[in-house]
Amino acid sequence: MKRAMTEEAKVARSKEILNTAEKLFLESGYRDLKMSDIAKAAGISNGLLFVYFKTKETLFLCLLWREYEKRLDFLEERIREKRPESFSDLQSLLLEELSWLLENNPLYIRLEALRAVILERGADTDTLCRMKKHLCGRIDTWSRKLEESGILSREEIMDIYCMESGIITGCYQQSLISASVRSALPSTDLCMLQRDYRSDILNGMKCYLEGYRIRHGGTAEKRKDL
Repeated sequence: MKRAMTEEAKVARSKEILNTAEKLFLESGYRDLKMSDIAKAAGISNGLLFVYFKTKETLFLCLLWREYEKRLDFLEERIREKRPESFSDLQSLLLEELSWLLENNPLYIRLEALRAVILERGADTDTLCRMKKHLCGRIDTWSRKLEESGILSREEIMDIYCMESGIITGCYQQSLISASVRSALPSTDLCMLQRDYRSDILNGMKCYLEGYRIRHGGTAEKRKDL
């Protein structure tokens, strides 16, 4: 009789599958990558792959959630180390983290751009709800820690967090020009569209944070003195 896998073994197998999917995704992209390709590269059957991840969207959403966890770990550590005391401190911290992300984690950027339009729509409901609940709990914990600095309220922190996701998605999607569109455009127009999404994302976030400071009339800087 075949011995059942332990929970530790299942977790290890799931991690191996995600690692394989990450490698293939970075090499070939999402659209052309099939679940059968992932199963073959991971050395398992198609059926077993679907036991772990019910849909392709679920698998890649789990991969994105793993990157979310890494981001939140990094942000929490930086907040403990730097202890921001003003909006300027917080602005510098967020832009430093975003710069690091853009330079070192193309996986996060590309998956975040797929999240709302593809991944969440095709993921199985149970997994999606469970992961959103867990992630919301982690973000809530992080925002509470940052709120203790007296710089921003939790609602304002979440505004900034959500806007950053929107800027990442918008700028990255804008950079994706299909081959058919490229061939149809004059070279002068194509130069206008072929932008560096990393610079656009960082500049967009810089402008947003500066605008946030102005719109709030300096209240973010003064809140600690109220």
